[in-house]
Amino acid sequence: MRVGVRRSVTTIDRYGTPRSGGHGPLETPRPARVISEPATDANLDTGPGRWVLAVDPAFWPLHPGDLLVEETGDGRKWTVVSAAIRGNQWNPVVSYVRVEATLDQSDDQNG
Repeated sequence: MRVGVRRSVTTIDRYGTPRSGGHGPLETPRPARVISEPATDANLDTGPGRWVLAVDPAFWPLHPGDLLVEETGDGRKWTVVSAAIRGNQWNPVVSYVRVEATLDQSDDQNG
């Protein structure tokens, strides 16, 4: 699959307090794949299930709160919980970013 990223934007209000400013524009989609998905995605006791995705290292760095948006298919959106670069010193072509994320179940397609 291919996903784009919408980076979380933080603004400063007139009192100097950081505020969530939504998300920036969708960056060019790049290759990605689902490594694992939760058996159930909405557990009321433990919260939403964690998905693990592998995405193109060109998106590095990714931060909690960034959105990954699927280009085709169902147009799924994941909210990044954590991300770590997995570089390969012998062949950078196989490097990737390991992302733990939650699937966004909202109907809002504008993120």
